[in-house]
Amino acid sequence: MTRTPIWHSVQDVPADLGATAVSIGNYDGIHRGHRFVLDQLLRHAEARSLTPVALTFWPHPRHVMRGVAEPPLITGHADRDRLLLLAGVGGVLDLEYTLEFAQHSPEDFVRTFLVEGLHVRCVVLGEDALFGRGNAGDIDTMRELGQRYGFEVVTVADLGPEGEGTGRISSSRIRDSLLAGDVETAAEGLGRPHTVTDIVHHGHRRGRDLGFPTANLGPTPAGLIPADGVYAGRLTVVDQAPAHSGTSPLTGAPATISIGTNPTFEAGGAPRRTVEAYVHDDHDLDLYGDRVRLEFVAFQRPTLTFDSIDALVEEMQRDVEVTRRTLEAARSRPAMTD
Repeated sequence: MTRTPIWHSVQDVPADLGATAVSIGNYDGIHRGHRFVLDQLLRHAEARSLTPVALTFWPHPRHVMRGVAEPPLITGHADRDRLLLLAGVGGVLDLEYTLEFAQHSPEDFVRTFLVEGLHVRCVVLGEDALFGRGNAGDIDTMRELGQRYGFEVVTVADLGPEGEGTGRISSSRIRDSLLAGDVETAAEGLGRPHTVTDIVHHGHRRGRDLGFPTANLGPTPAGLIPADGVYAGRLTVVDQAPAHSGTSPLTGAPATISIGTNPTFEAGGAPRRTVEAYVHDDHDLDLYGDRVRLEFVAFQRPTLTFDSIDALVEEMQRDVEVTRRTLEAARSRPAMTD
């Protein structure tokens, strides 16, 4: 059986992993700044014949310490770890962050998880890295512990919008762009289109009745939901329901994605925010129970209220045509990395 290189305790780490180079972070979004650090991790690991490992946490430490899930995370748990592996690391030590875990002193943390757990020989960090109880450990602390326990510490400069040293690409800026519906600016920081993932649920079937059947996500998909509106995007099935196991899963299918409370139908009722995607030209598509990933390519328009069903259908037809043109233009541009 192939071992999945995602470990949730030091006991899960394979005994034959060997010495490692390690980078530590929350990696929310796995944006271009994170990728720059990970690229340096891979470079230093290769030069020293070490296995590159990303050490990360879930839930986000800020959520645990504050007791509320704010700010919302850009990337869901499984997608975050998937993207770390796609970045080229040889393993991910994904530790559960709890109030008890937060009590590790800087030295306890380094000794338990880096030295004894991962047999670290090289640590790759940003200059502003903090770790240990109360964030008491900084880069100078890590260097002192490196001398004590026999590992090297390499620092990495921030990656800015135009490259190294020009300012910082941050998760908070990307988050703000998504909450404003600016998925294109978010994609520039991420280095790829933003995605959300969830199992397809049964909806009200209004789209099917109107000739635009949609795949409806649940109320809490993995990944930050952008601002209400209509978006050009793509849909990929990442895990099929057993009933669909004999069919070929969709990959990158053109889709028009709608986020909002369906004001044309739900005026006066209790609003419920939904995320739904119409896969172009496939009116008999059955995705119920499949886990799908929606990719947001471009914002098209805000959510509107229509005076009639006919006016709504006309606008939906225009939405699909705009999506077609948008995705065609996107194909002509250089691909972003995932």
